[in-house]
Amino acid sequence: MNFYISLRLSNIDKVRHAASLLKASGWTHTGDWTSFDLSAGESPDGLRIIGEREFEGVKAADVVIIITPQGRGTHIELGMAIALGKRVYICHADDLYFKCDDNTCAFYWLPQVKQLTGEIDTVIEGILRENKGR
Repeated sequence: MNFYISLRLSNIDKVRHAASLLKASGWTHTGDWTSFDLSAGESPDGLRIIGEREFEGVKAADVVIIITPQGRGTHIELGMAIALGKRVYICHADDLYFKCDDNTCAFYWLPQVKQLTGEIDTVIEGILRENKGR
């Protein structure tokens, strides 16, 4: 199974931890942006390269995992994943983003988007269980 993980850059360790759990189960990380030269983002060409690599990662994924709190680019990746027909998981420690108030987004409520709550280990276990045998 191919996966892509998106979240705010300042939470890079969460991506690495979640990815390690998925890779330990034989999954393939399609766009490990944590390994990119992020200093490239200081120029227009560098940003274009990062954007292209992230876009290719989302396209190659079977599953796109959004871990909150999210950054600006996360919602772009969410939109790409939905438009490309990917299975999407929005993950947060509690239900803060899953109430009908100013913290949520209408796209979190689409049928192809699954809302998950809990710590990263628990959330990843649930994703693995749900996708077993696919």
